[in-house]
Amino acid sequence: MTPDIDKVTAIIREVAAEEIAPRFGQLDAGDIDIKTHAQDLVTIADTEAERVLTRRLTALLPGSVALGEEAAHHDASLQKTIFAQNAPIWIIDPVDGTKNFAHQRQPFRSMLALYQDGQTVAAWIVDPLSGDVTVAEQGSGTFHNGKPVKVRSEITSAFNARGFLISYIRTRLAKAYGKRDFFEKLSYYSCCGAEYQDVAQGNYDFCVYRTLKPWDHAPGTLLVREAGGVDRYFSKDGQKHDYHANGSGAALICASSPELWDEINQLLQPVWQ
Repeated sequence: MTPDIDKVTAIIREVAAEEIAPRFGQLDAGDIDIKTHAQDLVTIADTEAERVLTRRLTALLPGSVALGEEAAHHDASLQKTIFAQNAPIWIIDPVDGTKNFAHQRQPFRSMLALYQDGQTVAAWIVDPLSGDVTVAEQGSGTFHNGKPVKVRSEITSAFNARGFLISYIRTRLAKAYGKRDFFEKLSYYSCCGAEYQDVAQGNYDFCVYRTLKPWDHAPGTLLVREAGGVDRYFSKDGQKHDYHANGSGAALICASSPELWDEINQLLQPVWQ
């Protein structure tokens, strides 16, 4: 059984208001640590928000378990162990865009997904400062602050699309194709939660990601899917596989229409030979 969507929304907002928002711009050097490399940061806001969310969400849904980004960093086997169980799973990214948060920049988001019976069934992305929230429930659509939102499904060509691509992919595409007007419409927030929100709301039309941790993508892909978009792994052989929270692939492409997904997938062929 899926818990009350509004109750979960309230929990995320409360935890963000207590553990994340007050620390924005107030971090000391000792509140920030490096995980795998200099750009991969963790702060006290990440660890405390994840701790409280884990406790409150598992209490809300008895028998459920949590897979948090920071817990998984400390235990490399946790993801495999969690997905091997039959229990409902709360997938938690307490602060998506930690680098932005640590450097007093926006955007950053709190992201959450509920995984049950082999699929993502609900998702939340919250702005910790404003409390703005985008929510999706499987089969019920996507809502931003309570109002239904849709992708720009009429965008079927990359020529007309706006999207999110990290800089190294843009560089490889420029080498492959030379200068194109298409590249002028690309952005990168360093916060995939905010990027997914913009695609789901029809402000942008696609996003592409190389690192596919479940806490980064389980929430956002459901938002896009329920808003009318598609979320599939990059394909070199013509086969099309939808994203799965415990799946894998060379990259992930979310797009506002199947036709746009096809074109972006084709454009990306030179990037991953």
